[in-house]
Amino acid sequence: MKNNKLTGVALMALLLFSTPLTQGADKQKAVPPSNEFVVLLEGTFRPAGVVRDLGLMMPNLNNGRYLTVPMYHVESGVPGPTDEPVGDFYVLGGEMLFVYDLIKGAMTAMMIEGTSVTQTTSDGAGGIIISGTYELDILEATGIYQSFVGGHIHMVDVLQITSTGLLVEHCFCFISREHGRP
Repeated sequence: MKNNKLTGVALMALLLFSTPLTQGADKQKAVPPSNEFVVLLEGTFRPAGVVRDLGLMMPNLNNGRYLTVPMYHVESGVPGPTDEPVGDFYVLGGEMLFVYDLIKGAMTAMMIEGTSVTQTTSDGAGGIIISGTYELDILEATGIYQSFVGGHIHMVDVLQITSTGLLVEHCFCFISREHGRP
């Protein structure tokens, strides 16, 4: 019930805050976002492997410890199986640094300590579900996202850790130029 509420809130906020990253028939051509936009991290995390140079100073994504999950633009609702990812999200547990590779640029963000609100429940199959919100500061950015340095990311997240240890992500990231520290 709480997960349904969380998803409903995320979808309502999505409708209020989304800004298209693409336009016209050319869905691969990114346009600079105005002030804010929303992406969806969706799928099962996998080892990052070798990551191309994103032009960022930190973190070292090629240290063999980062995990990645596809990122989708949310222009007309939740992406379906035929939608193409718009980039990759990289994470290393405990480091508090996150990278958003949005193809036309990239961003490094850091979690703001003490701002997370989470709840852990059973998934009914031997795993757990961690639902919550996370606040991040954007530390650096490249490409069309350079003006987002100093901005904020609000994450509305539902992460399932299966009984076999797989990490399955469902996370809306509200990215803004405005500093949004609570």
